[in-house]
Amino acid sequence: MFGTGHPQPPHRKEVAMQIVQQESKAFASHELVIDMPDDSRIAAPPPGLPLRFSVSCSLAEYLSMVREHIGFMLRHEAPAVRQRRIVQPLALGAAASTAAAVLALASGPNWAALLLALAGMAFASLPLAVGFWTLLLATPVFYLKRRRMPVAEFVIDAQAIERTTKGGVQRRTWADVTQVRRYSRGYLLMFRRGGVPIPFRCLSGEQLERFRALVLARPAAA
Repeated sequence: MFGTGHPQPPHRKEVAMQIVQQESKAFASHELVIDMPDDSRIAAPPPGLPLRFSVSCSLAEYLSMVREHIGFMLRHEAPAVRQRRIVQPLALGAAASTAAAVLALASGPNWAALLLALAGMAFASLPLAVGFWTLLLATPVFYLKRRRMPVAEFVIDAQAIERTTKGGVQRRTWADVTQVRRYSRGYLLMFRRGGVPIPFRCLSGEQLERFRALVLARPAAA
């Protein structure tokens, strides 16, 4: 009934191609500018049907995107620039540690507390403390932005990205977008000056597909 033939094992070349494709897809999920929609039939919305949604970014989402974007930039800088960004903080940390030791010896009975405080400052200057610096510096920036524009209303079509806040309406064309990066908590639209975070939770599944389709269809930045 079922025949006597046995299925042939996949060719070694086909297996190798599947592994390469899987590895490429895994890499794209981390260093992705934009990924392809899962359904190839999904395309950018037709004219007259713009994508509309509201964005109210939380502190956790904002810090996560800032931290991941800083990490991305550090990994993709030229070796000389990356080395300079590491050597300089290390030198600053060594100088701070030396100053801590000198001041601790001259501070009398409280030298231990002073040493711990200055040692903490020295550690904060190291590249490994990027999370600390992100929390320290990006938090007040977030609350200043949140005060000026607690909610942003987006209208996006094939021509432009329009954002409406308490400060008014800002309209930018897709040609102004230099990068669209996907991180663990959302997308980050990068312009020549500044960026706009769009958390995943602010878009439905269908809106995420339409957003990806719009990004794929955007013109290259000049």
